[in-house]
Amino acid sequence: MLVLAACNQSQKDTKENEKKENTSVVQLKTDDEKIAAFKDTAQAKLHIFLDSLKPHALDSNYRFLVKSDFAEGKDHEHMWSVVYKYADGKFTGIFADSAIVLKNLKIGAPVLINQKDIEDWAIYDYKRNTDMGNFSDKYLRSKQKSK
Repeated sequence: MLVLAACNQSQKDTKENEKKENTSVVQLKTDDEKIAAFKDTAQAKLHIFLDSLKPHALDSNYRFLVKSDFAEGKDHEHMWSVVYKYADGKFTGIFADSAIVLKNLKIGAPVLINQKDIEDWAIYDYKRNTDMGNFSDKYLRSKQKSK
């Protein structure tokens, strides 16, 4: 019985390590000026996101995502959530990313995100095969490649 428990823990640890190795993580300084500028851009253009979300929130041809900071104690991760509702300055949706450091946040968990906390946003239009937003993507990819 103890061997099985140890074996299960080992398998769990192996899966967790594989998840970390297969997930793209970019570590940036807290005061990264480019990331701050992307947040400013996302906030300034948030009206575009909201104008599209209102009529298409539940339309399966569209996917609406927002990036925000999630924290557990001193640990922070900036991750994506799919949103389908906006009211009273808050987005309602589900967590859609893979947390690496944070342990209490799982894919599919319900989220409520304040508008002021939006760091980036993305709209995917599957019918027209277009996307908008995702302002920080190229910068983050360039940081990932330089490691």
